[in-house]
Amino acid sequence: MPKYKPADYEVLRRRCVELDQAGWKQGPIAQALGLTQGWVSQTLKKYRQQGPLALQWRKPPGAPTRLTPDQLCQLVEELNKGAEHQGFAGAVWTRPRINEVILAS
Repeated sequence: MPKYKPADYEVLRRRCVELDQAGWKQGPIAQALGLTQGWVSQTLKKYRQQGPLALQWRKPPGAPTRLTPDQLCQLVEELNKGAEHQGFAGAVWTRPRINEVILAS
């Protein structure tokens, strides 16, 4: 089975639906696109349930923030003061430095 980039799957989902609407069966669609029949089945199921929006590529959401909106605002205020104001040598913010500011708040 070929390897695709995540964004390529939107094109594959759209092609999958086109072939289905042209009367192709799931097995031949999967074979033609180099995907599994299960993937084709799930794509068509989502399309029937959600319509064209189900075909769009979406960036994975990632982990939810652990800071409250107020804490995020406070963090931005502290970062805007500058790294040197927080006691660091140099004006560059790094992830470890930002983590220290978060833990100190």
